[in-house]
Amino acid sequence: MRNLILTTLLIALPLAVFQPALAQESEPPRDDPAEPAAEYVDELFIEESLPFLPDTNTITAKLPLETGWTPANVGVVDLELLSEQKSRVLGDALENVSGVNVHTGNGVFDFFILRGFDSLTSGLVLTDGAPEPESSFYQMYNTERVEVFKGPAGFLYGSNPLSGVVNLVRKQPVPDDFGSLSLSFGSWNTTDASFDLNRSNDSGSASFRVNGLFLAGDGYRDGRERDVAAINPAFSWRPNERTALHLNLESLSSEYVPDAGLPLVDGRLPDVSRDRSYASPFDFSNQDVLRLQLDVEHKLTDRLELRNKLYIRELDWTTDGTLLNGAFPSFTTGRLEAFRTLVALDDRQNFVGNQFELLWSPRDSRHQLLAGIEVARFSDEYSLDIGLLPSIDLLNPVETATEPVFFLPDQSARGDSRSDVIAPYLIERFQASDKLMLLAGVRFDSIDFKDDATGDTRSQSEASPMLGIVYAPSQSTALYANVAGSFAPPSPRVAGERQVEESRQLEVGARHNFCDGRFHSTFALYQLERDNIAIPDDNGFTQQAGDQRSRGLEFELAADLKRGLRAVFSYAYTDSELTNFSELVILPFSNPPFAVFDRSGNSSAFAPEHLANLWLSKNLPSGLRISGGARFVDDQFISEDNSASIASYALLNAAVSYGRRDWRLGLRLRNLTDQDYETRGFGTSAVIPGEPLSAALSFEYRL
Repeated sequence: MRNLILTTLLIALPLAVFQPALAQESEPPRDDPAEPAAEYVDELFIEESLPFLPDTNTITAKLPLETGWTPANVGVVDLELLSEQKSRVLGDALENVSGVNVHTGNGVFDFFILRGFDSLTSGLVLTDGAPEPESSFYQMYNTERVEVFKGPAGFLYGSNPLSGVVNLVRKQPVPDDFGSLSLSFGSWNTTDASFDLNRSNDSGSASFRVNGLFLAGDGYRDGRERDVAAINPAFSWRPNERTALHLNLESLSSEYVPDAGLPLVDGRLPDVSRDRSYASPFDFSNQDVLRLQLDVEHKLTDRLELRNKLYIRELDWTTDGTLLNGAFPSFTTGRLEAFRTLVALDDRQNFVGNQFELLWSPRDSRHQLLAGIEVARFSDEYSLDIGLLPSIDLLNPVETATEPVFFLPDQSARGDSRSDVIAPYLIERFQASDKLMLLAGVRFDSIDFKDDATGDTRSQSEASPMLGIVYAPSQSTALYANVAGSFAPPSPRVAGERQVEESRQLEVGARHNFCDGRFHSTFALYQLERDNIAIPDDNGFTQQAGDQRSRGLEFELAADLKRGLRAVFSYAYTDSELTNFSELVILPFSNPPFAVFDRSGNSSAFAPEHLANLWLSKNLPSGLRISGGARFVDDQFISEDNSASIASYALLNAAVSYGRRDWRLGLRLRNLTDQDYETRGFGTSAVIPGEPLSAALSFEYRL
C-alpha cells in the first residue's frame, strides 16, 4: 500500500502540466486543414468488426514482425478479446493460446503449463519487454495485448525461459484526449472498478495516461476474501520527430487468502461440500508490486535507431498458507482427519536492469539488424518456514489451531542472493527474396551469483542461439521452421559439480489464409527437451540427471464468418514425458525417513493430452453484442508419481452487452452448466474445486 500512495501522489504533477491544454479542449475545433486533429480511437469502444487476428508481434525479435513472416507459432491476445471476455488476470488471457494449460498457485498467483513445462521452472513473464519477479497475479486492467513465444527464448531474454516467454504490453499514452470508466458487480460480492484516462497537449508532443483498478470480493470458497488496488500513470514526450521518451510507473497492492483446496482420500475427493475450507485461521497473502520503466528511442539517422530501456521491478510478498498433507484415520478416534502444515514465506525480490540497443535498417530494406546489451542485477531475500498445525476432522471440522505456531527448525530455508548479469545479444532478419526470410539470433549471458545466506558463489557463461526460416510459396501460404536453445542456472540443492539446465526445441509449421483472407489458420509440430534437471539419487543427494521431453501439435483458426461474426479456435495435443526422473518421498515412520522412487516414463504433471478453446462473437447493428465460448481440458496428473489425476472437463461461457455511443451495459456468465471440475492440486494430497456458475453485470462509460 505504501507504493500505491506514492504513485497516486505522482499523478498530480502531470495533470497540472496538462491543465492548460485541457481547458482549451472545450474550444471549437480548428478549421485549419494543415493541422488535423488526432484520429486515435480507443479499441474498447469501437462497435464495428475489428481485426480479430493481430498482424504483428514484437516478442519474437524485439521489433515489429508480421505474423506471416514469423518463424514460430506465437500466440497474441488483443485488447478486443480481452475486453469481450472480461479478462482479469493473465491466466484468463492465456486460455486463448494453444498449448497453454492454466491454473493458479494456491489461488494467489498465476501458474500455467506451456507445451508441457510449468511456468515456475521453465517460463518467463515480461511487462513491456522487461522481466518480472516470481510470482504474482498479473492484472489485465492496463494491458493492451498479451504475446506468447513458445519454446526456448534465451536468444533474446536470457536465462530461465526454457519453454517460453509471455509479454504483457501495457496501454501507452497517445496524442488524443479520451477516458473511460468501467464498473462490475458479480457473484460472491465481487466489485470491480477500473478507469482509463488519456490527455495530450495541443501539438501532441506530450501525452499522459493513467489506468487504475479496484477489486474486492469474497470468493466462491469459504474464507477466500480478496482486495486489489493498482494504479499506472504513464507519460510520453516527443520533443522532435526523431526522439521519443516513455516513462511508466505502476504500483499494485493485493491481499488474498491462499486456498489449500480439499484433501484427497485414496486419490479421490471426499463427500464434502466443495466450498469447505480446511485452512488455518492464520492464512494470508499480501503482495506489493512496483514497476518503474523508462524507454528512450532516438533516430541517429534514417537507417540507425538507438533504444534504451531502464527498468526496476520490486515484489514484497509475505504469506502464510496451509498445506494439506492428506487425510488419514485419527490415532485416537479412528475418524478421517486432514493433516496439515503451515508454510510461511517472507520474500523480497528486486530487479534492476538496462537494455541498450541499436537497430540498423539498410536502405535496401532487406536486412534488419538489432544489436543490444543488457546489464542487470536480480536480488532475492527470503525466509521459508514450515510449522505444525493440528489435524482437523474431515466430515465435521472444528478448528483448534492457536498461535504461536511451532516452526520446525530443520525444515526452514533462507536465501539472500543476487545475480549480476552482463548479456550482449544480436538479432538479424534477412529478407532473401519475396518468398524467403531468415531470422537468426544469439545471446551470451555472463552471470555472477552469490548467496550471503548459504555462502554459495558461482560464475557461469552460456550462449543461447535461435535460427528460423519462413518460405512463402504463395501469398496465402507460408511454411516455417525454427531451432532454438536456452539455459537456466543450476538448482542450489545440487550436491557436487553444478551444470546449467538446458532446453532445445525443433518446430515446423504452416500458415494458410483462405476465403479471400477471412480465414487464418496455423499448424505447428514441435519437440521440446529439457536436460540436467535436479533430482535425488538413491542416497537422497540431489544430482542433475533428470530429463523431460514434450512433443505435440497445435492448430489455430481465426475466422470472419460473416460481417460482425468472428470466431477464434485453438487445439493442442501434448505428449509430455519424464524421460529420466526420480522423486524423494518423506516416510515419517521408517529408517531412513525417506525413500527415492523412480518416476521415469511417467507423464508430466498438469500436462493434459488435449486442450481446445473456442470463442464466438457477433456484433449487431442495433448495438447488441453476443459472444460465448467453450473450453475443453483433458485428464491431467497432479504430480510426478501419476497416482492421482484431475478429470477432464468442458466449460461454457457467455456474454451479452448493449451499447450506444458513450456507454455499454453487459452481462457475463461463466461455467453456464455449473460443471464440477478441479484445478491445480498439491502433490498427491489436495485439489482445488473450480469456480461454479457465476455472473457479473458491468457498465462502461466513455468520457
